[in-house]
Amino acid sequence: MSSDTATLERPSATRPALSPRAWLGPQLRDEDFVVRLPDECLAELDAIVAEQRKAPVPTLILVPEHFEMSACRRWMGGIKQRLDDGLGFVILDRLPVDRWSKRELTDVYWLVLSLLEPPVAQDWPGTMIYDVRHDGQPYTGETRTALTPEGLDMHNDSSMGEAPPNYISLLCLQTAKSGGMSSLSSAYAAQNHFLTEHPDLVDRLYQPFYRHHQEYQAADAARNNWYPIFQVEADGGLRIRFNARVIRRGYAKTGRVLDEAGVRAVDLMDAFLGDPAHRHDFFMEPGQMQILNNRIIVHGRTPYVDHDEPEKRRHLLRLWLRKGDRRQFRG
Repeated sequence: MSSDTATLERPSATRPALSPRAWLGPQLRDEDFVVRLPDECLAELDAIVAEQRKAPVPTLILVPEHFEMSACRRWMGGIKQRLDDGLGFVILDRLPVDRWSKRELTDVYWLVLSLLEPPVAQDWPGTMIYDVRHDGQPYTGETRTALTPEGLDMHNDSSMGEAPPNYISLLCLQTAKSGGMSSLSSAYAAQNHFLTEHPDLVDRLYQPFYRHHQEYQAADAARNNWYPIFQVEADGGLRIRFNARVIRRGYAKTGRVLDEAGVRAVDLMDAFLGDPAHRHDFFMEPGQMQILNNRIIVHGRTPYVDHDEPEKRRHLLRLWLRKGDRRQFRG
């Protein structure tokens, strides 16, 4: 059976999932997901910064096992439980941007997130730490949208990739002059919506959709860009791979025709995830670290207006985390 018609595993749920995974944005309060950096963890991180100042080594070769991070390890164990069994996202509050340099913030960020799962490449050339910012240069429809000041529609990172990250994280270094608000939505809430309101489309969500071959993938990835929106993980959990723009562009650029049920499924999913009644909106602040379970949380961003001075422009550092395979982009 061809990749565009093959039926994948049946849905893992026939009844709506219960909270806390199936949340709606207006239900949430800051205390539900903002987690303070414990004093004992900050002391360990201060010691790491002091050691790096005395004898620095490149960020990419830093591993937690080379430092005393027992308090951080315990703390991140609880964070992982929140990501896997709770809301699916957290804001870690916060690293001291006023007394650590950008290099030191990056070192600590890399080490703390490495306690969750190993960082992996975010594009075919192998970029491990991704600068999410606009450098002021012109861009086109082929430019990775994170590198522009445009808004980001609700999506998962690497929804068209062969090995999407399990978790993604952003460290805020600089905020925009205005705009740049983050938005999150729950895949479990979306599944509940389709089970109750559009049960005729549930099976279609578990069948493949073609995705646009974006420039940061391998050159030969285009022919294999068939993935469902919903799929069942090995542990029985849900995974969502969604980016309406990438799906629509995939069909438009190749001349393929998306079936009627597929069109409805994409349109209704996009509308549900982006609806203010369903998503949660917030602004990140310098020093805060956002972590998402990329399997069950979709995210977006409003457009922003940046500062004229390059050193003041909006700047976030992104990590992709994935265990169980090699660190290259394709896994």
